[in-house]
Amino acid sequence: MNTSWFGLERSLERATHHRSIGIIGIDLHERPSALTSVNRDDGYGWPEWLDASMGRGDIWYGDEVGGHLWLYAVMPEGIAEEESEPYLRGLARRVREAMIAEAGSGASISSLNDNSSASYLRSRERGIGCARLRDWSTSSAKDIVYEGVQKAMMQMRDSRVDQQDWDLRLELDRLLAESSIRSVYQPIMRLVDGKTFGYEALTRCPEGSLFDGPLALFRYAEKSNRAFSLDRLAREKAIRHCPTLGSLQKIFINVTMGIMNDPHFVSGQTIRLLTERGLFPGQVVFELTERSSIDDFEAAKKILAHYRSQGYEIAIDDAGAGYSSLQSIVELSPDYIKIDRSLVRMADQDEMKKHMLRTFVRFAKKMNIRTVAEGIERPEELRLLRAMGFDYAQGYLIGRPSEYPAAMYPGALPKA
Repeated sequence: MNTSWFGLERSLERATHHRSIGIIGIDLHERPSALTSVNRDDGYGWPEWLDASMGRGDIWYGDEVGGHLWLYAVMPEGIAEEESEPYLRGLARRVREAMIAEAGSGASISSLNDNSSASYLRSRERGIGCARLRDWSTSSAKDIVYEGVQKAMMQMRDSRVDQQDWDLRLELDRLLAESSIRSVYQPIMRLVDGKTFGYEALTRCPEGSLFDGPLALFRYAEKSNRAFSLDRLAREKAIRHCPTLGSLQKIFINVTMGIMNDPHFVSGQTIRLLTERGLFPGQVVFELTERSSIDDFEAAKKILAHYRSQGYEIAIDDAGAGYSSLQSIVELSPDYIKIDRSLVRMADQDEMKKHMLRTFVRFAKKMNIRTVAEGIERPEELRLLRAMGFDYAQGYLIGRPSEYPAAMYPGALPKA
């Protein structure tokens, strides 16, 4: 490893012969494993490697610091300021490609499909930063190099963020194009007799997806303006693969108010899907989620009235988890309120939670709203909620989400 600061001493010697030079940073964490500093006690032989691989005298080794390779390059005479960075970035890509070739992991772009090719091209920019260094006469050499290093480091950081976003965008496009998300169904039990009242449809990502779960998937879809397409696909999957329902059983489908405002939300296609499964709108409960807030309650009331006139029912999800869900209950008068698991968990041992749950039940009964308690995992919780007068219950104790859920509650209801 060069002992001078970012190879400054050696670069000053070369810089005296050129009007302008630039600095290039390459994140070595992105390099092929065949090129690793552990090959030599004093670091990888970058100067020799550059000479052998690049075969040019206008780019030279500066230093290897903190897992980053720093190079200096001569700027072509007369190059415009706005052309400096693209030129240096092009040199950096050539160095990266030489590394890949050295490691024997090169791939022909023409052999990749469109998405893979785009991802490959994007990956060539990952972990690369560069900067044109100011005239050495304007400031101390160390300050000039430090300024260049800072700019290059910022670009390297941003390139990794951009690459991740690009990979997620390609992944979302793939999931939509291949319709590869799936639905699982969690049973909702009627507490008066322990029978299955219906199921909540939950979206799942395919195995190996870049998204770590459905919440991350839907959030990214909203961020990238693909929420309508994803919700449409999720709704289609939920209906098409729904378990067989009795005439009085329901399917709960998660939606947002923004999606319900989409003119294509409940189109002829949705009715056709319901008909194919032998279902009708009265068996569908649109469960309003907290993925996006409701800004205009008057407009929301008109939208919900339109769907209710067709027979659909409305549920407010995660009640008790925040102010917005409570306001939604007051303003929208849903058919169901689903009490958040945070209030249900260990409620049998918490007097404050008991009081809040009783308040929800009393309010709901006065307003003719049915109550669903979520996240039940213990018999003690189930026993408490039944005694309080909750209408329905949902949670791992009753049944885990599955593509083929059990039709009935597997165990006997605990005595109240």
